Amino acid sequence: MAPDLRNCSICGRLYAYQGRDICSKCLEKEDDEYAIVRRYVRDYPGASVLEVSEATGVEEEKILQFLRDGRLISRGMSYAAECERCGKSISGGRYCGNCLKELGAEFNSVIPSARRKPEPEITRRKGRERMHIREGD
Repeated sequence: MAPDLRNCSICGRLYAYQGRDICSKCLEKEDDEYAIVRRYVRDYPGASVLEVSEATGVEEEKILQFLRDGRLISRGMSYAAECERCGKSISGGRYCGNCLKELGAEFNSVIPSARRKPEPEITRRKGRERMHIREGD
């Protein structure tokens, strides 16, 4: 089966799609930028997105994307995001914890129960088939 070829949304280069809309070179650059931003935020907690951008050279929009993706949490950074569903203030990602739970419950209610895998039963065996910790040595 032939790979799904796409153009990178950042540089336009043709690449084999593997779940991300950017090529491996741009992904590597993004990961490097993330590491730089993460280090800076750890060393300078409370810095604003603008300060982090100016100090690291990483674009503000890229830093905001890291926050939206949940790769960064704004506990150490001055950033106010809102849940896309209820508008509550959150420290990162797209949804607050409560909305994530509700969305998960809604999603699970839509899946037919026949498709769900049954929980494996835990059986207790009596006899010699037991695990022990060896003392000493």
